[in-house]
Amino acid sequence: DHFLLWYKKKSPYLFVCLQELSQMEPLFSLLFLLLLPLPSWLYSLHNCTIDSTDSRTINCNDHKLSRIPSDIPKTAVILNVSHNNINFIQQSYFSGLTELQILDLSNNQISHIEDASFSHLSSLTVLSLIGNKLMELTDHMFTGLSNLTVLNLTENQITFVSEFVFVPLTKLLQLRLRDNRLSSISDIVKVVSFCPLLKFLDLSNNPLSSIESEQFPFPLNITELDLSWTLLNQAFLRNLRTLDMSLTDFTNETYQLILQSLDSLEKLSLSNVGRLDGALFNWACGIQTLQTLDLSFNGYLIVTASFGERPEGLGPSSLQMLTRLSMLNLGANSLTEVPLTIRNMSSLTSLSLHANKISELRCLDFSGLHLLKILNLSFNKFRDLKSCVFQDLQSLEKLFVQKTSILNLDDCFGKTLPNLLVLDAADNNIEELQRGVFSNMTCLKDLELQTKSVTEMLVYQETFVGLTDLRTLSMSPIFIFDPPSAGVGPRSSSRGRSQLQQVFNLPLLQTLRITVSKDVCVDLTKDLFKGLDDLKVLSWRGCFWNLFQPLTVLQTLDLSENHLKSMDFLSEANLTQLQTLIIKNNDMSVINERVFEALPSLRYLDLSDNPFVCNCSNADFIDWVIRNRQVYVNGAYQYRCTSLPSEQGALLLEFDYRWCWESVGFFCFICSSALVLLTLLLSFLHHFLRLHLLYGFYLLRAFLYHRQRQRGRGCAEIYDALCHTTSTTRSGFTESCCPSWRTAGWKLCLHHRDFEPGKAIMENIVDAIYSSRKTLCVISHQYLLSEWCSREIQMASFRLLDEQKDVLILLFLEELSSNQLSPFFRMRKLMRSRTYLSWSGARGHRGLFWERVRHALQSGNIVFSFSHYKLLLEQFNDVRLFFSCKTNNNHAYI
Repeated sequence: DHFLLWYKKKSPYLFVCLQELSQMEPLFSLLFLLLLPLPSWLYSLHNCTIDSTDSRTINCNDHKLSRIPSDIPKTAVILNVSHNNINFIQQSYFSGLTELQILDLSNNQISHIEDASFSHLSSLTVLSLIGNKLMELTDHMFTGLSNLTVLNLTENQITFVSEFVFVPLTKLLQLRLRDNRLSSISDIVKVVSFCPLLKFLDLSNNPLSSIESEQFPFPLNITELDLSWTLLNQAFLRNLRTLDMSLTDFTNETYQLILQSLDSLEKLSLSNVGRLDGALFNWACGIQTLQTLDLSFNGYLIVTASFGERPEGLGPSSLQMLTRLSMLNLGANSLTEVPLTIRNMSSLTSLSLHANKISELRCLDFSGLHLLKILNLSFNKFRDLKSCVFQDLQSLEKLFVQKTSILNLDDCFGKTLPNLLVLDAADNNIEELQRGVFSNMTCLKDLELQTKSVTEMLVYQETFVGLTDLRTLSMSPIFIFDPPSAGVGPRSSSRGRSQLQQVFNLPLLQTLRITVSKDVCVDLTKDLFKGLDDLKVLSWRGCFWNLFQPLTVLQTLDLSENHLKSMDFLSEANLTQLQTLIIKNNDMSVINERVFEALPSLRYLDLSDNPFVCNCSNADFIDWVIRNRQVYVNGAYQYRCTSLPSEQGALLLEFDYRWCWESVGFFCFICSSALVLLTLLLSFLHHFLRLHLLYGFYLLRAFLYHRQRQRGRGCAEIYDALCHTTSTTRSGFTESCCPSWRTAGWKLCLHHRDFEPGKAIMENIVDAIYSSRKTLCVISHQYLLSEWCSREIQMASFRLLDEQKDVLILLFLEELSSNQLSPFFRMRKLMRSRTYLSWSGARGHRGLFWERVRHALQSGNIVFSFSHYKLLLEQFNDVRLFFSCKTNNNHAYI
């Protein structure tokens, strides 16, 4: 069915042929399908990955691609193909991606874009071409992008812009042309005039001339402008609402001219400017409409007690005039303490002091900031947090103090921060979380306490009491224990056994990321997650067993970096709603695909960075990856085999698993073993028993002829004997004996006289044997060398065995050794068990010889016992007769 569905989509004509074939013999159909090439697409992407939280976000960055992958899902909304080796864009690259909204082609080698290459992207809103090699923008380059709002062409080599290139971009809001080679500002203004909704224009770091009033077709609806060149048109600046002057190095006169002309400015960025002094601050603070001010990455900005003493400093009243200011960024400025100027800024809602050198927080540092909601203090040097620091921050919702060397949180909050929603204290040196440390934070939803430190964070049973609304918790590494007994320190070796199910008594928790100490593994039970009925995302580091039984609504499970060797434990977990499973960077070499039968809702699987083996142990898993259409296996085409040195670098999905099935393998084993044994047997039989086999073959033919005669017509015995001789014997012995036979009235069947001409020799022989009462074999050296004579004696022997009658008479004309008779197994056996007549032994006594022959022809028993010879001698007591008789291994001559 999978074959037919794939070929129906890719080749309708071939699909019709396959439908016809499905009506044929099943074996023929199967052979035909096996000869067809396998579908080249899987429910996995060759060079891209799908985001685990959003299946419509496709990431193909940094894969050394030379073109856009052809297996991009048609439902993609975000596509990242940055940091590759793409040097041109063709029209067919984005065919069918009608739902794509964000496309990132930055940091490639794109120098040419075919006309209408983006015409299929009718839903695209953001296009980034940063860091490429475009030199010109042609008229039809952006045809079809009627919904595009953001176009980023930063860091290209653009020298020419066609007059009508932006005509299709009727909804464009932002245009970034930073770091190009544009020289004519009038041409740029004329081009962007076709974009009636344009709000942001970035022309910085271009060799542009100054802007004069006559160069602008007023009113131009641009409210955001990024500058790095001299601007002289004050009328144009009055309409700006956002101005980014980061990375500029103007003269004070230029800064003054620009800043004093901004009447409606709301957002101003002075990040990392070339020169920053008190005058520039005064000009900036004179913009009464300013709501957002970015002063980050000005490393020499320092705090001073008096503005007049250090003009380059940030004085205590520098920002007090900005009564509408709500967002202030003072990050990365080498501040050693919180500036006095921010106190009592009642309009401030967001404050960032990240990446400074603040070593201490004082109780009044944030006084008067009653509306402050976001405070970023991360990447500083203070070790202690006092509760009085946050006494005026009753409205604070987000607090970031990650990587600030904090040792404890015991006295940080007290009864403060009742409305805090997010607390990020990751990458600190917190050693212990006491009971009730978060008891006042009843609104807290996200708590981040992860750290890369090897020191364990001690957590008590009642540490998280009060966090009744907590939704996300991240901690690592932790040691969970009961409160120690009286007189025993928390770090003492005598710790009580933890009632682990009480630690995470967080009924609304939805996301848990945690690493546990190996020392606590002995205490882990399935009750650890008891009560977490709403938990949907779990990231676990540390040892564990079947802990997931209570998590019936879990949707995402991350077990990366756990040294797992198997996934079999998931078969026993009750994870019927699990949709995302991430088990990256473990020690699994073989994957049991039957585990996925216990995960009926699974949609996303990531097994990257595991040491897979490329052999038949993974055959079922590889087949499952290829055949399943429910679970997306992230990065499956990049899974490499690393368990054995011989497999280093080999791709798992390139392993030919089709010969690994048990039936095929077993069949091949049986066939190869049988072939080897048959070869050995045939070699043995040919070397030791080839003559016996030849004899058996002729014996079988005699048997078949006998059966055929019995089913057909019977042969009457019309001859007394069939005389088997060679041509030489016939000309000598037989011709001399014929008168004696005719005198005795014997009727013999002779080859040259009685065989029917034109009839098969074998049929003549069989007919003659069964038409004669006896078969007389006259044996000599020539007889043994004759092929047909040997067949005659073999078939006569078969009649002897079949009818249990004495029909065979052996007459030896010459003395023959046992070695000469060795190829004639049946004849040699007869000589050992029966009496035979010897012509050479009866020299001079031919009358007696023929008497014995006559007696044998008339007798019904060919076995001549010793008593028979004794009676015969008594009748001829005056004659010496010699009869050769075989007794065991010796000849007896009488």
